[in-house]
Amino acid sequence: MSNAPLHLVLGAGQIGPLVAQRLLARGLRVRIARRSAAPSRLAGVETVTLDVRDPAAVAKAAEGAAVVYHCVNPLYHQWPELLLPMTRGIVEGTARARARLVALDNLYMYGDTACMNEATKVAPVSKKGALRAEAARAMLEADARGDLAVAIGRAADFFGPGATNTGAFGDRFFARVLAGKSGECLGDPDMPHAYSYTPDVADGLVALGTRPLPAGGHARGVWMLPVQPAESTRAVIGRFAAALGRPIGVSTVPGWLLRAMGLFSPMIREVVEMTYQFRQPFVVDDAKIRAAFGLAPTPWDEAIGATAAWAQATYGAGRAAA
Repeated sequence: MSNAPLHLVLGAGQIGPLVAQRLLARGLRVRIARRSAAPSRLAGVETVTLDVRDPAAVAKAAEGAAVVYHCVNPLYHQWPELLLPMTRGIVEGTARARARLVALDNLYMYGDTACMNEATKVAPVSKKGALRAEAARAMLEADARGDLAVAIGRAADFFGPGATNTGAFGDRFFARVLAGKSGECLGDPDMPHAYSYTPDVADGLVALGTRPLPAGGHARGVWMLPVQPAESTRAVIGRFAAALGRPIGVSTVPGWLLRAMGLFSPMIREVVEMTYQFRQPFVVDDAKIRAAFGLAPTPWDEAIGATAAWAQATYGAGRAAA
């Protein structure tokens, strides 16, 4: 293990630890960098504490690394202050360390496009979409200048074991439905919507960082990560109802209520401008990564079953009622 290539994972939230697990399973040396000094729960993983806005700190943590995985994401209401400084610090620090960069991204920069792939025009319709577009542009321009090689993996809304901070199927959803309440949707529950299973997201990022392309060389540019076939949010809630063994009603959160809640919660205030994603079809085409690496999303039943089992253990009836 001591002679194995080093891979640095920035961020210990919903995706970073899953990436680290997969890298360890490949026999690689893995280091996780996080804001807090809490030790990693993963045996065999080194832990460092740093502020990714500091390129010198990133470069030091990445010294000797072959690949850096950017899985850092500030809280919604902190994006205007932190997103771009974090991106610049990570890009510059990774370049100084002469490592490749694999970055996790979302789909906000595409605006109100119904179906997205790597060739879809970047046309944000929200403040957060514009910030995401600018961050991606900074990474891709650094690649074009020859500062470092960059691969960006883009994912839809998360669901999966341990995914608590998500747009649809996280803390609030499972606490509600396991207390006998309805599952909420931020828009039209009957519109097709793409959801990304977090283990598939991690698999995609690791493939971009470790697996050579069939034609030789390593992945660069933008890639859609493996994603579940789009279904209506109502249908996905129905899948969870079957897995949890209980009926789950579906309710729509009206915009006026979100805006009212946003008066007291800066996080919810920032959700309002993103609800357009649930008022129209939101479909992702992941054909490129399937063809290049033979990756496919976990079958729906398996993904829902694992997530439901985790939710039962985490938000079970007693805890939900409390």
